[in-house]
Amino acid sequence: VAKALVFETGNHSTTFLQRKLKIGYARAASLMDELEAMGIIGPGEGAKPRKIFYPSQSQDDR
Repeated sequence: VAKALVFETGNHSTTFLQRKLKIGYARAASLMDELEAMGIIGPGEGAKPRKIFYPSQSQDDR
């Protein structure tokens, strides 16, 4: 569900997942870690937004 939300909306913050999925911070942060591990979003870089890697992008585009 989180993966679909990220691709459909282009939003991917912990707070966004909390609001949309009605879950707590710890679960939302865990989902963000899972999305990163799956290669769907890039690593966090401080206050900068993470990159989203859509399925059509090749590994070279990352």
